[in-house]
Amino acid sequence: MGKKDKAGEDGEEKKKSPVKLIGLCVALAGVGYMLGGRGGGAGAAVAPTTTIVQLEGCAEGTDATTAEDNTHDLESMSINLNDGHYLRVTVSLGLCPGVLAPSSDGKPVVGAINTAPAKDIIVSTLSGNSMATLSEPEGRENIKDLLTQRLANKYPEEIHEIYFLEFVMQ
Repeated sequence: MGKKDKAGEDGEEKKKSPVKLIGLCVALAGVGYMLGGRGGGAGAAVAPTTTIVQLEGCAEGTDATTAEDNTHDLESMSINLNDGHYLRVTVSLGLCPGVLAPSSDGKPVVGAINTAPAKDIIVSTLSGNSMATLSEPEGRENIKDLLTQRLANKYPEEIHEIYFLEFVMQ
């Protein structure tokens, strides 16, 4: 009879041991979580890096990827070309972030960019060309690059690009 009682007790111990083992595992997992084990063993925090794509012609640190479009359309201009033809051109100035454009209704805006020198540069640069030169895509691209360079030199950290909105020759 003593053997049966021991066997019965052994049977109960076997049933209790998986429960104890699971309880122990849950307790250890909880302690590990509380001690910061959820960080996955990461050491010191890694600071995120940011890459800035500099917007050419604008203030240092101006990010081209996040800069909002800031343009100002100049009035249409008729320009005599050097071979008896004329060009009607409308240009939009690509302004750097934070640069104020003049109002479109003619009212003065304090601190706005003065566009008179820009118009003068456009007229003097375009008037020295022929219709044949400006008819070619390469010629238009070259004159656009030249205008952008001259305007960026005159307006450092204010104008970074120009856009032709209208370019009609006759």
